[in-house]
Amino acid sequence: MEQYSKQYYSISEVAEIFKVKTSKLRYWETQFPHLIPKRRSSGIRKYTPEDIQKIKVLIQLIDEKGLTIEGAKQAINHRGESKNINTPLINQLTEIRQFLQGLREDLGE
Repeated sequence: MEQYSKQYYSISEVAEIFKVKTSKLRYWETQFPHLIPKRRSSGIRKYTPEDIQKIKVLIQLIDEKGLTIEGAKQAINHRGESKNINTPLINQLTEIRQFLQGLREDLGE
């Protein structure tokens, strides 16, 4: 396990570590029940080094291996292997959806 020097990290710090948007991290919180960062009374997320390790696994499964959210859930639950032969097509469509959602967010701001 990699060492992280701080006890808690903000969502923007974690996003910077993994070079992802904060919206992706917030979305993953809704999809993966094991990823629930602590929150201050003001609602600000505080990620622990353990949370960062969980995100690292998600990055490996989704961004590097190309699994979908559902595929990553299966991999986490079944220790690694996704059996869906449509995974490449599903991943491509998921990437398109994420791109369009990001574009919509950028236009809305």
